[in-house]
Amino acid sequence: MNDVTEPQDGEMIEMEPTLMSPPDGGQQQEEESSEQGGQKNLRVGIVGTNTVARATNVAYDTKGAERKIVGGIEDLDSLIDWKPNVVFLCTELSLLKNDTLDDAELVNIVNKIVRTSGAGVCIRTTINIETIERLIQAIGWEQFQAKVMYNPVMGDADNMADILTPDVEYFGGDEKAIQAHVNILKHLTHFSATTIVPGTVFEVAYAKMAVAGFKAVKQTYFNQLQDAVLECGGANPVIVRRMIEQAPDLLDRSVMIPTYVRARVNDELTYKQSRSFSGEFENADVKMFVGMTDKLPLLDECINFKNLKG
Repeated sequence: MNDVTEPQDGEMIEMEPTLMSPPDGGQQQEEESSEQGGQKNLRVGIVGTNTVARATNVAYDTKGAERKIVGGIEDLDSLIDWKPNVVFLCTELSLLKNDTLDDAELVNIVNKIVRTSGAGVCIRTTINIETIERLIQAIGWEQFQAKVMYNPVMGDADNMADILTPDVEYFGGDEKAIQAHVNILKHLTHFSATTIVPGTVFEVAYAKMAVAGFKAVKQTYFNQLQDAVLECGGANPVIVRRMIEQAPDLLDRSVMIPTYVRARVNDELTYKQSRSFSGEFENADVKMFVGMTDKLPLLDECINFKNLKG
C-alpha cells in the first residue's frame, strides 16, 4: 500500500484498493508488545444496529482491534465503562415534519462520550450544519476539534460492500486526527477506499449534502426529459438517454463554478444578470428546448428570462 502523507486542505489521499490489514510482522510486534504489557488492542465502540454499524463491526474484525456494539443511548453507560478508544455513531437520524433533523439523541450521545471518557467520536450518520453547531454548543469548540470526526457514507448506506470498499471517502476534522485515523484504517481494518478526501467537519457536511442534492436534480431532469421526448415525439427516449450518456459535457467540472464568477469574462453581462442566470452563457439551445414543451420545469427554474438579453 502507498505511504500516506500529511494531507493539505482539500488534498486527496490516494490509497490502493487492497485489504487494510497490518503485515504479519506488524501483527507479531503488536502481540509481543501486548504480552509485555505495552501496546494494547484498539477498542472500537459502535452505536447502532443498521448496515453501517454492521459494516463497521466487520471492518474492525482484526487481531489488532476489539469491538463492542450497543443499540443506542440506553446502552451507552456499558459502552463507556468498557473504555473504548474511539466510538462510531451509526444510528440513523429521522426528519421532523419541518424537515429538520431529530438530532437530540445524537448530541446527547456525543456530549456524554466526550465528557465522561477519553474516546474520540467518529460520526458516520448524515448530519447537517445545524447539528454541527448544536454539537459545538454542547461540548465546546476545543473539544469538538479534538474529539469529533465526520465520515459520512457517500454510497449506498444499505450496501455493506459499498461501505467497506468506497471509491471516495470524505473525512472531516482536525488534520492530525484525520491522519491518525487514516493510519488506523490502513493497519487495523478491512476498510479499503481508493481515495480519501480530508476537510473540516463543515466542509464535509456541505459536500455530502451537495452530492445528494445534485443526484436529486440530475434524476429529476432525466425524469422530465423522458416526458418531454414522449410528448414531442419522433424519437425513442431510451435511445436519446443512451446517446446523452456518451456526451463529455456530463463530466464537465467547469459548470460547478458559479456563473457569476465565470461571467466576469463577459463584459456584456451585468452582475445582476450573471447572478440570476443559473445555466450556460450560450443559452439559445436551452431556450429552444424549453420553448418546445412544458414538461421541463426544472429548466424553467434554471434560467431567469427576465434578466437576460434576447
